[in-house]
Amino acid sequence: MKNYKIYLALIPVLSLLFTGCSDFLDQAPDERLEINTLTKVESTIIGSYQNNRGYRFTHFSTDNVTLAQKVYTNDEIIEDLYTWNRTFRNQKHQDSPSEFWTASYGSISQINHALEALEEISIPVADQGKASAIRGEALVMRSYCHFMLVNLFAKHYDPATAGSDLGVPYVFKPETKLKVNYDRETVAATYQLAEKDLLDGIKLLEENFEYVTKNKYRFTFPSVYNYASRFYTFRNNGEEDVAMAIKYGEKAIDAYGGVDRMRKWKEYQSDEFGPVDIYQPEVGMVQRSRSWLPFNWVYQMTNGIRDEYLYDNPFGNNDDRFTIYWIKKGDVFIPSYYFVYEPGFSEASAHDLFPLSEAIFNAAEGYIRQNDFVKAKELLEVIGGNVYPGYNPAQLTTDLLKTHYNVEDENSAWTSYLLFERRNQYLMKGMRWFDLKRYDIDVTHKLQDGTEIKLSEIAPNKDFQIPLYAISTGMQPNK
Repeated sequence: MKNYKIYLALIPVLSLLFTGCSDFLDQAPDERLEINTLTKVESTIIGSYQNNRGYRFTHFSTDNVTLAQKVYTNDEIIEDLYTWNRTFRNQKHQDSPSEFWTASYGSISQINHALEALEEISIPVADQGKASAIRGEALVMRSYCHFMLVNLFAKHYDPATAGSDLGVPYVFKPETKLKVNYDRETVAATYQLAEKDLLDGIKLLEENFEYVTKNKYRFTFPSVYNYASRFYTFRNNGEEDVAMAIKYGEKAIDAYGGVDRMRKWKEYQSDEFGPVDIYQPEVGMVQRSRSWLPFNWVYQMTNGIRDEYLYDNPFGNNDDRFTIYWIKKGDVFIPSYYFVYEPGFSEASAHDLFPLSEAIFNAAEGYIRQNDFVKAKELLEVIGGNVYPGYNPAQLTTDLLKTHYNVEDENSAWTSYLLFERRNQYLMKGMRWFDLKRYDIDVTHKLQDGTEIKLSEIAPNKDFQIPLYAISTGMQPNK
């Protein structure tokens, strides 16, 4: 493998841990940190949870976006995302993939400092359980950061090629320098290392359940299980992974309190915090992020997308997910309750990274892969009952889906319906990109000059290019 240098963002956690900003930047990382108590270890882990930099920017790269009519505002970052540019012009923009890379490795660096401190500090016997739970949370968070990086900056996991496809660096040690040499792991190795961290973390959390945080701005039960179900759903490396996706999806559902804890979409209208109300059992983990996502761009989700694709459910029902929306210029369509604006910040909003609905979808997808359409139907009926007024579960049949999606086999019919509901449930939250990638679905985008481009011709691997600063120091770029 090729060695390369990568700059990792080392972010201050709390003022009690660091001195002034200029002093922080002037010192080597090991001189800045003094994580000498369990409280400071936990504070460092809390600081590793990313805010401001999420992955919702992938929205502009999906089939949920097209050329809007009577809209004339454009920006290079939106254009680069929409056209799958292999070299982003603004690498430091909040919606640039490179900023997600930097923020993720900054989080990983903080986690590794915390884990090292746990090995070095003296922990009283009475605090051993809490320390183990904190370590478990850190391992899950380190796994999650690397998992999202490999899914954004590498090819999708393919059992036939994952052992040679380039993944991302997996970092275990705290940084003591601003410039460090790393090997780029393969996709398979990245997943293996992330899986070990995930399972080790879950074991520690389960063994010390009483100390697991209930703070929904961090990994809790059920969000830990929900992430695990996503991990195995995405990797999908044989029957064992399918079984694990179902297992953790169902464990997550139980931890949320059951499928009945999922609220009807229209209930968000009467809740000040809508879908990110941390006192609602269906909410998993809330993240605040800054994005230009909901603005009036020439490339954006439109009324045409809504009418032609999003409304096209098999039942011919109205859909509560689209009844309330922000009035935008031209043909731009921005539905409400996919995130909640943060007052005073036009670019900041909060959304749920691991809602109950995802655990339902992941378990249902696993059952579809096992050709158990009865259990898949039971789960998908929960989604339908919460978004379609007057929903009749008896309507959801294999024959209806075969006809609607013009397919002949059951698996294709149920998979098509599952992807349709996932698309509508997670608009503008970034998840559609991963479904396009996992199922190798092509996308065609119309340009302002009247021409069209295809994702399969520009970025067939559906990966974002790694940051220019990493390439300039020797890292092998994606093709």
